[in-house]
Amino acid sequence: MSQKKYQNMLAQRTENIFEEWKARGSLTERELYYFLHKLKGTSGTIGLQQLSLFCTSQLEILTSSNDQKIPVSSLENLKNRIRSHFDNTVAVKKAEFQLPDRYVNRLDQETFILIIDQDLEFVSYLKELLEKLGAQVIISLNGKRGIEQFYSMRPSIVIIDAKLPDMTGFEVLDQIAEPARQKNTTLAISSEEVTKEMLIETYRRGAMDLIPKPFDMDVFFPYLFNRQMRQHAVSSSMITDSLTGVGNRRYFDETINTLAKKADQSEAVFSLVIIDLDHFKQVNDLYGHPAGDEVLQSFGKIIKEEKFEGNYVFRYGGEEFALLFDNIKAEDTVHAVELIREKFNDAIFTSGEGTFQVTFSAGSATYEGNTANLISAADQALYEAKRSGRNQTVIYDQRKRVVKRKLIVIIVDDDSFIRQILQQTLLELTSSDIDITVKTYADGPSFLEDDWYSPDAYFIVLLDGVMPKMDGLEVLSRLKSDHAKTNVTVSMMTARKSANDIKAALWLGADDYIIKPFQPSEVLGRIDKLANRLFDKRD
Repeated sequence: MSQKKYQNMLAQRTENIFEEWKARGSLTERELYYFLHKLKGTSGTIGLQQLSLFCTSQLEILTSSNDQKIPVSSLENLKNRIRSHFDNTVAVKKAEFQLPDRYVNRLDQETFILIIDQDLEFVSYLKELLEKLGAQVIISLNGKRGIEQFYSMRPSIVIIDAKLPDMTGFEVLDQIAEPARQKNTTLAISSEEVTKEMLIETYRRGAMDLIPKPFDMDVFFPYLFNRQMRQHAVSSSMITDSLTGVGNRRYFDETINTLAKKADQSEAVFSLVIIDLDHFKQVNDLYGHPAGDEVLQSFGKIIKEEKFEGNYVFRYGGEEFALLFDNIKAEDTVHAVELIREKFNDAIFTSGEGTFQVTFSAGSATYEGNTANLISAADQALYEAKRSGRNQTVIYDQRKRVVKRKLIVIIVDDDSFIRQILQQTLLELTSSDIDITVKTYADGPSFLEDDWYSPDAYFIVLLDGVMPKMDGLEVLSRLKSDHAKTNVTVSMMTARKSANDIKAALWLGADDYIIKPFQPSEVLGRIDKLANRLFDKRD
């Protein structure tokens, strides 16, 4: 789609605003200021530079804090000047931005960009250009949705407009800056105002960059390439897990793909073993995280000592480890795993005046042409090892019936209509390897007092934020205080408009949140993501 299309869209939106003004008869100087402010940033980005300059000149004679009324009849000359810039097709052609061929597909699929901006013409235009570069792009038109998509979609770059309809860009930063830093996510604020004060706030609140509007694409695209290269450099230099000394998840992904290519091009085989430390969460809860770190370090040391040529070891995530065996089938990995088990089971850990020992479960599978299927097979074998008593190794056998995981979705909401709609929607969920059950409760006390919990199932709790007998945040606090319930994920359902409420829920341990009102289909998608995330956790 050309810039002309977006210019026409902006022209139509502007005419609609003019019609609204005419119906009202007057508007405040503050309203006029912010109209021109927004028009300046959008028009300059989509190729109407002269209109952007005109808006700039008008802004110099207006103030953003004056609520004095201006008759619409006195603005005819202003409106005609703005219309003339849309009608100037010669200027439009001259300003048309052409994406250089060398930029096409310059970004890879790992470049996942979230744009939080209320200006639909601007973000639509930007999304189209970025997708031509090869990036994945998602859009949020307000801050709350942007925060939600940040936590659920895990973007690599986030561009946030300083002025949003429901909060400021800095308020969005307050809720995502710390997890973004931990995940090496680039954060940037975009604004028509680029002042010293704006720069100070941008850096102070956790963003890396302040991008001026209108966007100069000749500058913006090299900026993106720069940030992508930086992210790749940081990630590629960190292939070792700092705590255990074995390979990290990124190195695992690279290695398994390398072995898969080798196997696909020849008759070579390789196997994957996924190992999970048994009841590790209880180690952290009973003896503290320093003791848990000591256990992980000890296990990392043992598997490195037992490593031999053609054997790769990784920390897969949390208390999970992965071993890749080149030129070895799954059944032949058992001997090596049992040597590790013998050594690890003999390890005695000390905490205070007491001692404890830790065991592990393992699942092994052979590559048969697809890495995703290999990981799933090893994971199923691991699950079977845990289901049948732990502290053992199970070889994946596709001839055996897959043991279904039990997923129980619990709805806690005082609105009977919401409970009924959600229950009917969720009962439509089907899965070949998951047994799904739905339970409902009308209030927090009845939920907390009921005997609903089982260590052998997985739970997703949809928890209403505001209920008469007990506030949803209090229910969440009590639920998360029981650290043994590591197989429980909580999603808050809230109609609250305060960003602090969402932040409080996340701070208390909520794994996700859903803003009311919502569509049942949206909840189904959310349940699917939460279930996948929950199954990645080991008890």
